[in-house]
Amino acid sequence: MSLQMNWNTEIPNDTARVGGEILTEDDPYRLIGDGVNGFLSLKDFTGLYSKVGRGAICPIILGLITVFQFLENIPDRVAARWAVTRIDWKYALHLPLTWLGFNFSDLSNFRRRLLEHSAERLIFEKVLEWVRSLGFLKKYGKQRSDSTHVLGCVERLSRLELVWETLRVTLRAIEAAMPKWYTEVIPDAFHEAYVKRQSDWRLSQEEVKAEMQKVGRDGFWLLDHLDGTPQNILGLAEVETLRTVWNQQFERQPDSQKVNVRPPSGRGKGKDLVVTPHDPDVRWSEKRGKDWVGYKLQVTETAEDEAEAQFITDIDLVPANEDDSEVVDEVQERLITRDLKPDEHYVDKGYVSGPNMAHSADRDIELIGPALADTSCKPDGYKQSDFQIDFEKQEVICPEGRICEEWYERPQPDGHVGAEVQFRGQCEDCPARAQCAPGKSGRTLSISPYHRELEQRRAEQETVAFKEKMRRRPAVEGTISELTRKHGARRARYRGDSKGCLQAHFTGAAVNLKRLAKALEAQKRSPARATVGC
Repeated sequence: MSLQMNWNTEIPNDTARVGGEILTEDDPYRLIGDGVNGFLSLKDFTGLYSKVGRGAICPIILGLITVFQFLENIPDRVAARWAVTRIDWKYALHLPLTWLGFNFSDLSNFRRRLLEHSAERLIFEKVLEWVRSLGFLKKYGKQRSDSTHVLGCVERLSRLELVWETLRVTLRAIEAAMPKWYTEVIPDAFHEAYVKRQSDWRLSQEEVKAEMQKVGRDGFWLLDHLDGTPQNILGLAEVETLRTVWNQQFERQPDSQKVNVRPPSGRGKGKDLVVTPHDPDVRWSEKRGKDWVGYKLQVTETAEDEAEAQFITDIDLVPANEDDSEVVDEVQERLITRDLKPDEHYVDKGYVSGPNMAHSADRDIELIGPALADTSCKPDGYKQSDFQIDFEKQEVICPEGRICEEWYERPQPDGHVGAEVQFRGQCEDCPARAQCAPGKSGRTLSISPYHRELEQRRAEQETVAFKEKMRRRPAVEGTISELTRKHGARRARYRGDSKGCLQAHFTGAAVNLKRLAKALEAQKRSPARATVGC
């Protein structure tokens, strides 16, 4: 498709006249209509379309309507209808009142086009650039991050239902791709056994075990027969998912070909554990006694004291079983790349670790959040926190006043250096040896390269000043609530992590536009306070 439909840079007279009368100054749609030319143009979308072909609907219209969808939390059909019937939408879209709209499926095609060109962040970034151009983003300021769970667009399956459904979905995909091969190779009894969805809710434990063995053998039989088939079958995503699920759930003896069900590994402990064939990207996770199948939404926003509105600077969808501490480096690198680096980054204890604090400092960012308590597993006696550790002198003094005999440096890939310390002979006649190091070799300490950062933070977080600074962080939970309750971020609309990321970025763009309207209205009331500078 090609870009042939022009964008109306001016609001049509009939729409401008009516909209000017009925829309308030702080209405987000009036803000967008008056300022859309400042952040979107057809040039932003030229790379998504070919130079020849059938004319496409203006991508600015489709992009804005997609933002409106998440602003109002409505589906494609309703959005396509409201684009025709709502005057405020037509004002924002620069469309005449008599415009008759388009088929709702064009919205899905537009999202697919964005994904095919890796442009899911395009409109979010354009909105953020507009916010910055208006002076509402402070460079080297304060930002805060938090996360929340996102429910996948799938049903939860038991282990048996997972393998049943994986086999059924694979057979259906093969039949659609190569119907002749399917008819010739797949026995009718095999087809009948797995063509329909099945549930195990009435089966006993013994019946479940027997059925797992049976479906395991049948799955391996199918995989064996797929070897040597045309690439259009072997290349199916469903076939690859079948291989992955069978490797995770079953093992086959190389000699006897006997199929055994692998012991339960604890769902979600494996980073790559597939829990449904309908969306192989979703993962199982648990937090504070609540478990879910889906993703995790990571949100970062500004945290300026004098600003009337805070804006989302980074939003991303990650696997549900990815720890918060694993995303800090990625979030900060994205902020730096987009010239949005904060001086202070406020987080909760789930994000704070020794490496994250050290890496943040390397980027001239102060990661502010409470560190976890010392997790030493030594139940009795002296723990590492009881020793005096001096990195400058490369010396450790035990609680009994004895100095270590050996200090071995342990360099890390990121350039930071840890140490292994041995007391050896110092422990021989120590009166506290029984409660410290009863072994023959004496006490040995493995000191983290980030020991100093963690100990300093654990001491600092007990101070009144630190607790006062941390008062900036909890407000991000209000943003999480807004995203999930008002804009539908709690549930994934689509399947696949790439589509989930697209949903997250459009939701972030919608929230930023809504907040921008409020900030501009506040600026009119109190210009000096609303703008935080750049």
